Amino acid sequence: MGQPTMAMIGMAVMGSNFAQNFADNGYDIALFNRTDARTKEAYDLVPDDAKHKPFLHPIYGEIEELVRVVGKAGTYFIMVQAGATNAVLDQLVPLLDKNAVVVNCANENWVVTEQMYEAYGDKVNFFGMGVSGGEEGARFGPSMMPGGTSREVYDARLKGPLNAVAAKAEEDGAPCVSYIGNKAAGHYVKMVHNGIEYGDMELIAEAYDLMRKGLGMSALEIGEVFHKWNEGVLRSYLIEITDEVLHQKDPSGKGQLVDFILDRAAMKGTGTWTIVSSLELESGVYPLPTIYAAVETRAISSMREQRVAMSKIISLPSKKIDVDKKAFIADLEKALLVAKIASYTQGIGLMQEAEKLHDFGGLDIGEIARIWRAGCIIRAQFLGEITNAYKKDPHLLNLMAAPTFQKMIQDGFASLERVCVEATKARVPVMALDVSKDFILQLVSDALPMNMTQGQRDYFGAHTYERTDRAGKWHTQWQVEGKPEVKI
Repeated sequence: MGQPTMAMIGMAVMGSNFAQNFADNGYDIALFNRTDARTKEAYDLVPDDAKHKPFLHPIYGEIEELVRVVGKAGTYFIMVQAGATNAVLDQLVPLLDKNAVVVNCANENWVVTEQMYEAYGDKVNFFGMGVSGGEEGARFGPSMMPGGTSREVYDARLKGPLNAVAAKAEEDGAPCVSYIGNKAAGHYVKMVHNGIEYGDMELIAEAYDLMRKGLGMSALEIGEVFHKWNEGVLRSYLIEITDEVLHQKDPSGKGQLVDFILDRAAMKGTGTWTIVSSLELESGVYPLPTIYAAVETRAISSMREQRVAMSKIISLPSKKIDVDKKAFIADLEKALLVAKIASYTQGIGLMQEAEKLHDFGGLDIGEIARIWRAGCIIRAQFLGEITNAYKKDPHLLNLMAAPTFQKMIQDGFASLERVCVEATKARVPVMALDVSKDFILQLVSDALPMNMTQGQRDYFGAHTYERTDRAGKWHTQWQVEGKPEVKI
């Protein structure tokens, strides 16, 4: 309890909870919001007898008063709605000196964070930090992905307090936060984290749909399957909450809540940003089929009125899956694991490719997987295996090339194939499962049919092709008699 040298700007639920997390851990922190009423409300909601309340210091008035209290070289966390951060920075940064640390904690597009770094990085020590875990995570321990000025400044100013408030991994108690890299590296990694999250959620939804439509199982029966899965290789936060959602009774007493939730999923943009980034790399498009399938399915779900109308125009109802139920569910568990590996392979590959182009200073994939083990939405037992794989060999060709994951693919691929075949026969769309299967087949293939594509491109556009037996670029003069081939 004393003079705060840290501040939290933004007193909505996330900012308020995050500030209380710091106070819980013995850090004096100033509370500030654009409106005094919100600051007062956030402070007053904390019971007077709460042990951490004396560490919370509400600041009222203009932002100049905040800087007077915290100091020109203080540490300022900004947790306002993405889009409003620039307005805060424009007011705050001119009041600070170069030793100040400013951390943008918003759910920000990494491109915007990169622009902020260019605008403010020579005036203060600027960081962009991805924060995962929602309201509960902010209050009791999130997974955090900070990137910015330098590791040296991070170690000196941020490492201690962030280690204190971060989620702690079950396996070893290690804090789930680490310096990610330069400039907007933190928000880039958080974006890809969310893309992987989209993929995980879609794969789970498809497994649920196969049991519901294909096997005719009730929500409670499916919930029991997810409950069992959460005790095995799929153990994770998303599997755990799927079990809870399926077991939640509807308040009206009619049955299970999930059966009354409209089948229209929203998006906040991070999955789409991941796809956009994969399409805009200077080195070329990077494949993310599982994540793309998740984004596309949410987009199609939003077309509900059109879907309902079309269901009356073209009748293609789902059918029952005519297989041994127990065996199919066992296959489905393995299929989910294999598809999950495909999705993570895509996300990790995108981060590594982006790192080459964006001067992030070297992304440590093993360390990134380590800090995802707790606090974040995709936390899972599975992440420990990824950490171990990249700690043993930081230069892995890709995730699937690691011995542990090679074995998982070999052991489970036939299950994924069978699930996709039965889904097709049952007319249950499983876009993410299906493209995960095909992604693996393509990635391990030494003979894709792109030789035909190159032949076609050369025919209509003289785009040339390479040969398997001779070096160089070649073109066939398709419209000339005898179709002579020339080296370009």
